[in-house]
Amino acid sequence: MSNDRRNAVPFSAEAGAGSLVEARFVPQRYEPNYAYPLLVLLHQRGGDEQQMVRSMPAMSWRNYVGLSLRGPEIVTRQGRPVGHGWGPEFARRDRPSRSHACPDPEVFRRSLASDEPDPIDALEDGIFGAVRQTRRALHVHSERIFLVGSGEGAAVAYRVAMSHPERFAGVVAINGWLPGNFRPLARLKDCRNLRVLVVHGEWNGRVPVDHARKTVATLRNGGLKVAFQSYPCAHRLTSHMLSDVDTWLINQCTRET
Repeated sequence: MSNDRRNAVPFSAEAGAGSLVEARFVPQRYEPNYAYPLLVLLHQRGGDEQQMVRSMPAMSWRNYVGLSLRGPEIVTRQGRPVGHGWGPEFARRDRPSRSHACPDPEVFRRSLASDEPDPIDALEDGIFGAVRQTRRALHVHSERIFLVGSGEGAAVAYRVAMSHPERFAGVVAINGWLPGNFRPLARLKDCRNLRVLVVHGEWNGRVPVDHARKTVATLRNGGLKVAFQSYPCAHRLTSHMLSDVDTWLINQCTRET
C-alpha cells in the first residue's frame, strides 16, 4: 500500500444544511481547479452515512467527491435501534408496510389538510440541499452527478433520478429494487439520457437476482441504456463489484457526447 493511502484522511462528516445528516469523502490530493464527479451515496436499510463512505476507497481514492446521506427513519430490531432507513415508500415489496393504503383522492385530501410535508418531497429537498452545499464547499462537475444506492438506497436512487432526470448523469443500483407505487418511466423521454448500472449478487436471498433482471428488462424496454452485471456473492458489497462500478463511472465521465 502506498504512503498516500496510509496517510489519507478520506472523509469529513457533518450535518448538512438540509434535513439529512451527511458525510463527505474528499479525494486524496484534492485539486480545487478540477471539476470532480460527485457520487451521492445512499445506504442500505439498517446502515448509516458512514457505511457507504467506507466503500469509497474500494472504488477510488482520487476520482470522485463522495456525498453520503443518512436515511431519515430509525430502524429498530427487538425494540433497539440498529441503523437507519429511507421510509416505507422504499421498502422491499415483500416487507410489510406500516402505512395503510387508501384511495388516491383520500391521499390528496389528507395532504391538503395536513401541515406535515410530504415525505418524498422532504427527502428530495434534503438530497438537493446537501448537493448544493457540497458544490459550494468543493469543485463538482454539474453534469457528472451520480446517485449510487445499495439495497433500499437503490430504490431511493431510482425514484429520485427518474423523477428528476435532468439533475443527474446516472444511477448505480447495487442489490436493489424499483420502489413500489412508482411509475419509473413516467418521464420516459427525459429518462432516456439517464445511464443506469445494475449490479447484483447471484446468491442474494433478500432480493433474488431474477428480480434485478426483470428491472433491467423493464428499463431497457423503455429505451434506457442499462448495464447489468451479477456476482458470486450474496447482498454485501465486494471489492470486485466496486471496482467494476468505478470502471463504469469513469466510462460515463469520459465518453463522447
